[in-house]
Amino acid sequence: MRKAILIVAALVLVLSGVAAVSAYEAHLINVRAHVENAMSVTAKELEFGTVFPEEWLLKEFTVQTSGSFCKEDQLRVTYIDYAVWAEWKPNPAGGYYYWLGDALYVGIDSAIKKPVAAGGDLVLIGAAPAGPPGAKWVMDAPIPLHKITPNLNSADLITLGLDVPVFEGFYNVLTDPTPKPSGLMAPTYIIKKFLDDGSPNPLWNPEGIDLGVDIKIQVTYIGATPPP
Repeated sequence: MRKAILIVAALVLVLSGVAAVSAYEAHLINVRAHVENAMSVTAKELEFGTVFPEEWLLKEFTVQTSGSFCKEDQLRVTYIDYAVWAEWKPNPAGGYYYWLGDALYVGIDSAIKKPVAAGGDLVLIGAAPAGPPGAKWVMDAPIPLHKITPNLNSADLITLGLDVPVFEGFYNVLTDPTPKPSGLMAPTYIIKKFLDDGSPNPLWNPEGIDLGVDIKIQVTYIGATPPP
């Protein structure tokens, strides 16, 4: 009997040892990241307000590298590239505003703040994209933003030029003076009374019409070397 008891004890010890060997290891890796924007924009909204046919009006804002991007000890990435896009503008009352891009020009660090057709540097956004909603590319940044000298370019000035549309029937090409305030020989956009299919144009309202567009600054590259 005593011999049997010893054998049972030995078996218990062996089984216990197998259980200990089959346990799993665990190692904890603490992973964290602090996320911030690499670029900042000095304007969230630009309001031209009430405007009148053929006025040439300018609004400007700056895009620049953010404070965290420009910290002295942040050298992992030094270049930012971006593009300018135009999007249908939602109307808080519902739906979307009528498209303003047919009369709105854009430039980056422009020396001559007139339309290209008038000898300036500003590019017309032009016809609306499909939608709404929808967006269209307008231009790429001519030079990436860069935080280190001698190639320092930490900010760009974006210029918006509005050549206020005219209403058909309230504009006469034979008597209207030229050039216009925009420098062009004709209005950028004439709001027609009827569409091409002969139906009434909902924009034609000489008493006043609200137009809008959203300008989006889209970052396209962040890196330690110039974009490819």
